[in-house]
Amino acid sequence: MSAKREGPLPISRLIEDALRQYGLHDRLEERAALLRWREIVGEKIAAHSRAVDLVDGILVLEADHGAWRQELTMLVPMIIQKFNAMFGEGTVTEIQWRDRPHRGRKRKNAK
Repeated sequence: MSAKREGPLPISRLIEDALRQYGLHDRLEERAALLRWREIVGEKIAAHSRAVDLVDGILVLEADHGAWRQELTMLVPMIIQKFNAMFGEGTVTEIQWRDRPHRGRKRKNAK
């Protein structure tokens, strides 16, 4: 009896295998969690903040104003709990802040 031959593999399986081979699968899963930011914090908060990165359990956030950063700081336990409930315990263990660049108009030098 000959060994059973498999047919062509689905492209999704090939991509997943390649991501694992190059050590990118876990990183992609971390980045995918960021896409749920609006769902986790709600429309109002998401309009003034965003999840920038997630690496090794550290969620990096930015807010467009200090008041929103303060608001989010008070919500850290809830944010961590929601991420971990959606994506598994330990997905987020800590939150860090990144300063958001100012997007206002630049002053022109008067001559």
